[in-house]
Amino acid sequence: MAAQDLGRCFSCDEQMIGFKGNHADKQCISYKKEGDVFLADAISQDGYTNSFFFWNMPAPKKYLDQKLSPLYSRCLFLFEQFKEKQHMGGVDNLYTSAKFLSEAYKGKNKVMLLGITRKSCHGVPKSILQEEIKNVKWQMRVRGTTMAAVLEGNSECPNLVALSVYDMKPVHFLCMACTGLKWIEK
Repeated sequence: MAAQDLGRCFSCDEQMIGFKGNHADKQCISYKKEGDVFLADAISQDGYTNSFFFWNMPAPKKYLDQKLSPLYSRCLFLFEQFKEKQHMGGVDNLYTSAKFLSEAYKGKNKVMLLGITRKSCHGVPKSILQEEIKNVKWQMRVRGTTMAAVLEGNSECPNLVALSVYDMKPVHFLCMACTGLKWIEK
């Protein structure tokens, strides 16, 4: 990262590098067109990969000892490499959980993350959960329903916002980079 000036906003996601041939570290992904690949967690910006951590490498013990998953451990290590503090990163639902967002912010560079999350076991408060409705007529009635909650009183995890929006089904978000939350009726 020393040769690249990472701007304030970035994305963190898994990256697949296609591979044909034999190698102990390749993985076969049958449900994607890439087929055999090397997998890495990557920090990207404007279409370029700035930094990555291959999945076949051992995750940093420092984070594993804190009972964090190898996935979170690899990403937190990448965040430690940033030169500046207060970066804001988008992550996909594989990564997004209240625990991960909190750990990223508690790190030395105070990284603020946001992204869509799965509704179960990821720290989404029950007060904003919206259940999927199968009846199309009822779906149209609840479409656009928005709920939000802010975690308060936790100095290690300030400004954690959880929200849900009902589109064709409920979509749940977690965010540490929210600068304001207000209701506007349309």
